[in-house]
Amino acid sequence: MNPPHLPSGTAHQHGPLPDFLPTADGAAEVVPVVAPTGDRIWLVTAFDLGRSVLTDERFSRAAAAAPEAPASHPMRPDPAALTSLDPPQHTRLRRLVNHPFTPRAVAGLEEGIRRQARRLLAGRDRIDLVSQYAMPLSAATICRVLGVPKAEHTHFADLADRALGVTTGDFAEQGPARDALRAYIGELISRARRAPGEHVLGALATAYDEDGTLSHDELTALVELLLNAGYETSIGQLGLAVVTLLEHPEQWHRLAAAPHREAAAAVEELLRHTPVVPMSFTRVARQDVRLGTVVVRAGEALVVSLLHANFDARAHRDPTRLDITRRPARHLTFGHGAHICLGAQLARTQLRVALAELAAAAPGLTPRTPLSALRWRQPEAVVRGPLALPVHLTATRAGAVPG
Repeated sequence: MNPPHLPSGTAHQHGPLPDFLPTADGAAEVVPVVAPTGDRIWLVTAFDLGRSVLTDERFSRAAAAAPEAPASHPMRPDPAALTSLDPPQHTRLRRLVNHPFTPRAVAGLEEGIRRQARRLLAGRDRIDLVSQYAMPLSAATICRVLGVPKAEHTHFADLADRALGVTTGDFAEQGPARDALRAYIGELISRARRAPGEHVLGALATAYDEDGTLSHDELTALVELLLNAGYETSIGQLGLAVVTLLEHPEQWHRLAAAPHREAAAAVEELLRHTPVVPMSFTRVARQDVRLGTVVVRAGEALVVSLLHANFDARAHRDPTRLDITRRPARHLTFGHGAHICLGAQLARTQLRVALAELAAAAPGLTPRTPLSALRWRQPEAVVRGPLALPVHLTATRAGAVPG
């Protein structure tokens, strides 16, 4: 069983990638691979075909959450999670949590994100962009969406860090830490049931107590998903984005010359070039389905390689080149179709504001240690990113970046 290959331009991708995603040329559109679980699965590598698969109801997320289903990752999906459901169950739960993530609702959060970013950068000449910038910025934002009291933002960030290994990379302590985070979520839910308030937790608690549209397992899984996805992925993506820009100083200088004008396009190109999650969730075929020259049999599993798709030369002009002015910078980093990332709009806004404020404050940004010496999250984490990113916040443009 031959593994697929990534375009040569992705060979510099940061941090360990799954073993079945080697960095060399020559991928077919659909290839068989052996996952870390030992299961044989199909890997879709083409942009257009991957986009189609992500909207094809013949491939089921619910079937992939079954205990006996082939899996791409040792951590089994929670059957009650929003990401593990098919319509109409998925549609019902998605509708409950969609409102705070609409463009209009996210626009209302932007000024608060900007003020927080400026506070975190103010008066500093050095900073760890993971623990001292991305983490508190993401924590404050998702806590505001959920309705977590401001006094508890630091407590949440600490629990989430240990449970997800954002800066520790320590998987040994994740089990007990996840239990502690789950207990804290249970406490937040209990408070919201007593006093719902005008936030997501309140709406979910009301749906649980009055509408009867949520089970206890669904409620807990939804809050966990929102906390984890709205926090972990934003931290990892910002870290990846800054490292990539530091490795391409001409692109950083272009951003720093007009940060508020260039940031939106830069975000889309960085999402394409360095996706924080390299693969989609696993799906299982409900029936035999022909994909290109391959027939995926009923009961077989497949994943879409977002990394492959984002570098597909058939869909992207000169895909290996980083160009923050690329328009459009199409990508599948947030997925596509019914399961497109719920927090995509919020993530875009956080990344745009965080990068623009960083570039405005430190156009001469330089790493304090060689980028080649950075420590990265392991593939088991699913979400990629540096464990720390210490930099100098230099107000004048610097020269060459150490590699």
